[in-house]
Amino acid sequence: MKGIVFAAGIGSRLKPFTDSHPKALAMIGERSLLEIVIDRMVSAGVDSIVVNAHHFAEQIFSFVRNRSFGVPVEISDESALLLDTAGAIAKIERDTSLLKNVPDNEPVLIHNSDILTDFPISEMLGQHVASQADATLLVDPQRTSTRGFLFDSSGRLCAWHNSTTGDTIPEGTDISTLNQAAFGGVHILRAKTVRLISHSLPARLEPAGITPFYAGNAAQLDIRGFAPALPYKWFDIGTPQKLENARRGFYQ
Repeated sequence: MKGIVFAAGIGSRLKPFTDSHPKALAMIGERSLLEIVIDRMVSAGVDSIVVNAHHFAEQIFSFVRNRSFGVPVEISDESALLLDTAGAIAKIERDTSLLKNVPDNEPVLIHNSDILTDFPISEMLGQHVASQADATLLVDPQRTSTRGFLFDSSGRLCAWHNSTTGDTIPEGTDISTLNQAAFGGVHILRAKTVRLISHSLPARLEPAGITPFYAGNAAQLDIRGFAPALPYKWFDIGTPQKLENARRGFYQ
């Protein structure tokens, strides 16, 4: 299994820390968010990782160079332009060695560096492989969010909806019989799906999010939601208060 860590975000809500550091290097105990995420991915069976970097990118470079994770860790440099999630995936597919000579069915685990969670990745991988899905998304049907993916009764993605604006992708989807769930910032894709994301974007990359790709291709691709069977911890490190909540709660 290959791995991608999103660590390029500016983290404007996490000031003042992000005035001089990338959010991914915020500390939880004696380890940074980035280190915790990489260690979890390696423990789950990832054998090669790419980390993208933009905000204070040189600090991410230094962090990766000066540590051994037991697997190769490569940097995708977005210093010149922050590409958002789909754009980041496309740049990694095109410019790094991660997927060179990798079969289409090889799983690719993608994890936001600002998501701190302890759910069993092996359980998610097991569902992904068994279902032969094109992509499997960590979701929480219980977490309240104004934006969420919409699934049918079998757990297959059908659409995305913003309850504040009323926007739906695909536009005009009847959402009355669908089940909404909040995305948890972790996904497993087939290598073929990573390549499809890259091929869907222009040769000259510009910022592009992953949500329009997933929702816009829900009819053509088999995209599944995964909700862990047992309770688990999940923290979105978006603000100083959320960071403190994670520091207090993650190791309890």
